[in-house]
Amino acid sequence: MQDLVVGGGVIGVACAYELANRGRDVVLLEAEEICSGCSHGNAGWLAVSHIHPIPAPGIVWQTLKWMLRGDSPFHIRPRFSLSLWIWLWRFTRHCNGAAAERGMKALAALHREAVSSAGELVDAEGLDCEFAQRGTLHCYQDPASLEKAREECAHVSEQGFGGVPLDSEEIHRREPALSDKVVGGIFYEVEADVVPDAFVKQLAARLERRGGRIRTRAPVTGFQTSNGRIQAVETGDETWTPQNVIIAAGSGSVALARRLGLSLSLQPGKGYSVSLPRPAICPQAPLYLPEVRVAVTPWGEQLRLGGTMELAGHGLDINQRRVDAIASGAQSYLRDLRVDGPRETWAGLRPLTIDGLPIIGRSERYSNLYWATGHGMLGLTQATVTARLISELIRGDRSSLDLTPFAPARCGG
Repeated sequence: MQDLVVGGGVIGVACAYELANRGRDVVLLEAEEICSGCSHGNAGWLAVSHIHPIPAPGIVWQTLKWMLRGDSPFHIRPRFSLSLWIWLWRFTRHCNGAAAERGMKALAALHREAVSSAGELVDAEGLDCEFAQRGTLHCYQDPASLEKAREECAHVSEQGFGGVPLDSEEIHRREPALSDKVVGGIFYEVEADVVPDAFVKQLAARLERRGGRIRTRAPVTGFQTSNGRIQAVETGDETWTPQNVIIAAGSGSVALARRLGLSLSLQPGKGYSVSLPRPAICPQAPLYLPEVRVAVTPWGEQLRLGGTMELAGHGLDINQRRVDAIASGAQSYLRDLRVDGPRETWAGLRPLTIDGLPIIGRSERYSNLYWATGHGMLGLTQATVTARLISELIRGDRSSLDLTPFAPARCGG
């Protein structure tokens, strides 16, 4: 009997690899190609210090102000969508201090071994994906924002992800590529980064070496269910009869849930990236620019700028105004950055939950259905740990982490 993993992004590939590495008979189904979705063009960060969930006190008011600007870091495209408005209503219920504190502790537990487990996997499999624990430098132009960041740093440090506050002289000495507008920042040395598509595609190749099978261009078209179990999974011209089904399809998990008679509370949050040729004055390590919500990652001969969050449905059309906002935001922090030359623009859909926590665990409706989705902007960060947790559940091992905060039932799974 097989374990059937649905989804060929970083979460699905990591889950399938972990199961195959543990001796399971694994088949991975991907509707398009491996790493063709949100795992392809992101910033490539293992951002373990990012332990504050998206819903937080004050975010509703801030979002309402941002909605008036098409180039803001967070934007909701006006449209009638009952599922969106239900999701937003449920989201606002988590925008309070108590929920934020619970969510922070849950994410901290999930992130605690993320960098070490990813690094061990890269070493064990010899993945050529530029994995490096270079840390991430958070940069600020506004003194008030910097002071707030220092307070947040102390909070994050209590959870084991210590950051180092830097004044203007210290931050420019560490990173000469920064403009004079930058007044200080925080350096989180615990973080790492990889070239994301290289990581996912090479891990998929290792999965096949472990005996796992991959079917691309194989969208799931239906499920056969009875007695509280999924009996068969249909993919057009093939029918699979798995022992277990793991849905790790990111934003596509909503449509799959619907085929199972479930209403999964998940929204696609569109993010963009712009990849440029490496500039003459290039950052030495990843930068985060919180005031404009832009991530900057240098790899080899390229520099990638990523950011924004747009709730605009499942379309992947490019909003040029938002892309330009990412580029101009980065320009204001970096010396002599040219963004008007050759560049590759990309958009992907991040699966957002109502409370900012991923969905990891077994379904209450179907005894052989497991969910590994809803990782938002932290899929790469959380992939290897999620894979371990799913493997423990399926193999009947004691879970290495309390999965209560990530239970599928809270999101309709």
